[in-house]
Amino acid sequence: MSAPLACVAAGLSLAAAFPSLDLWPLAWLSLLPLLVCIRGRPLGTAFRRGWLFGLSFYLAVLYWIPSTIGNYTRIPVVAALLLLVLLAAVLALGAGLFAAGLEWMAAAGISRVVAAPVLWVAIEWTRTFFPVGFPWASLGYSQHSVLTVLQSADLAGVYGISALIVFVSAALAELRDGVARHRRLIAATVILFVVVLAYGRLRLAAVEGAGSTASIRVGLIQANVEQASKWDDRLQDEILARHMELSREAADRGARLVVWPEASLPFVFDSDDRSRVLVDFAAGRGTDMLVGAPGYGRRGGRPPMAYNEAWHISGEGRVSEPYDKIQLVPFGEYVPFGPLLAWVDRAVEVVGTFGRGTERVVFAGPEADFAGGRRRARFSALICYEAIFPALVRDFVRGGADFLVNISNDAWYGPTAAPHQHLAMAALRAVEHRMPLLRATNTGVSAVVAPTGRVLSASPLFETAVVVETVTVPEIASVYTAVGDLFVYLCLGTLALFVLIARAGRGILGGP
Repeated sequence: MSAPLACVAAGLSLAAAFPSLDLWPLAWLSLLPLLVCIRGRPLGTAFRRGWLFGLSFYLAVLYWIPSTIGNYTRIPVVAALLLLVLLAAVLALGAGLFAAGLEWMAAAGISRVVAAPVLWVAIEWTRTFFPVGFPWASLGYSQHSVLTVLQSADLAGVYGISALIVFVSAALAELRDGVARHRRLIAATVILFVVVLAYGRLRLAAVEGAGSTASIRVGLIQANVEQASKWDDRLQDEILARHMELSREAADRGARLVVWPEASLPFVFDSDDRSRVLVDFAAGRGTDMLVGAPGYGRRGGRPPMAYNEAWHISGEGRVSEPYDKIQLVPFGEYVPFGPLLAWVDRAVEVVGTFGRGTERVVFAGPEADFAGGRRRARFSALICYEAIFPALVRDFVRGGADFLVNISNDAWYGPTAAPHQHLAMAALRAVEHRMPLLRATNTGVSAVVAPTGRVLSASPLFETAVVVETVTVPEIASVYTAVGDLFVYLCLGTLALFVLIARAGRGILGGP
């Protein structure tokens, strides 16, 4: 097989490690062909091969984008396919830079095994804000079902898992020279892997055996409203009645917090008298509610705009100020790069661009018995893909949240891998902060995720469902909550040092 084809095959193999195929062992091997194909090659060749690897990966893992665009905009199928290729081509630039940068540093004598994970993490981290803030399918998420590996996320976040995979791949790539030359490298790799697995097993036992500061019974509502019907004015009362019926079922099963999905209320909450139905229900049942709804208003002196909001209603019938979504979906809730791409139709069915929230709101939910006494359990509402931004989620946790709630509407994606990919990424936030995560979606997958990343309950796709589960807040701390992306910053600092060394042309690190 030619080197370019090997790189394409490697990218497709890596995509298979993610949901819904979930062939996670492939993630540990898929970088290997790329690393072999770029070794000792000119920088231009290395870049092109890395770009081909990235292009094939993103085309495969994001295959669901054209159907989403085609179903909910007026963009033709051919144009939607071209947009996928364009997005994949831009994202693949990161893989090209990784390949070229690795060979550039290796030419200066810097160890590939050391440089590869550092460079990969730096590039992966930049996708949280550049070019449009789309950190979908970071490498570490491929291990979402491997709980022993997953536990190290409470130290270095998802980036630590990505770094481990790249380190192992780079070490394996060195062995093509022969095992005898690299005994110390083999020993270091085995030791690191054993340490990670041992930490994972010990941490799993510690978290699952830890005492709980509080337990709360929650109900997640999945009304399975078709996207084509969601904003039909004639169906608003029917949609409201469907959600209320499922909420009564959840309350009958003991739920003290009932969560509706993103934009589940088909009208503006604070300007429609029908919202009184929710307030009366919450007060009558003594059940807190979190409801996703569209909003409209002024914020900070700006002109009136539409907002994607989450509203909390207490069991006493008090309505809190809403949370306005902060991290908006590019091409869904806003068009990036201003007039340059203004021709792209938005995929949401409301008029105008959404306003961006600024306040990291923490709601005071139902009362529970905590170690320090009885008080209200605090939680934050992450709307849609906000849950895949580690730093943003940490802001909510640092603001006092005891557990996390993610409300989403994944009906856009249809019966594809996207809802499963979305859940896999959101679940990492539970591990990073050692707290439960509740996920309520319109059409699935709705789920309760334990602080270990274990999915306790999950609904099927495109079925009406009520998920009721008792969640516990463990008495256990997380290093990641305390230090945040310190591991990323260490990688960035190390990378800067490597760049200085490479520019000076001094290979003082040597080695493989």
